[in-house]
Amino acid sequence: MDTLKIVSTDPHTQGPFVVINKSDFNPDVHELYGDQYLGAPIERVPTMAELLAARDQLLERERSLDAEKERIAAQELRLADQAQANDVEAQRLRDEAARLQAAKDAAAATASPPAATAASTEKPAKAAKA
Repeated sequence: MDTLKIVSTDPHTQGPFVVINKSDFNPDVHELYGDQYLGAPIERVPTMAELLAARDQLLERERSLDAEKERIAAQELRLADQAQANDVEAQRLRDEAARLQAAKDAAAATASPPAATAASTEKPAKAAKA
């Protein structure tokens, strides 16, 4: 008959483990002692402490992910605000460039006549005497 070592319920009187028949093993009640397998390879059943620790880790990770989602949402809002401000500034610069171009064109139109017109109004130079 096969036997298993399980964690004892009272280490002071029973020691660290007790030996039971494999057929009496109940995973809901017993915890295997050491690295033992029940015939075919199976996963070790986690202890209550391990399950609680895993749950606490998952809850902490969930809180961390929620905080990260909030941080990303806030950053997206800041980026959207910055993009809007960039669009407004780009439009202001386009308007300013158009205004400056119009002022330059107006100044050029009211400035002195073109060089060809100026040359025709000048007195002809005297021809050099031979």
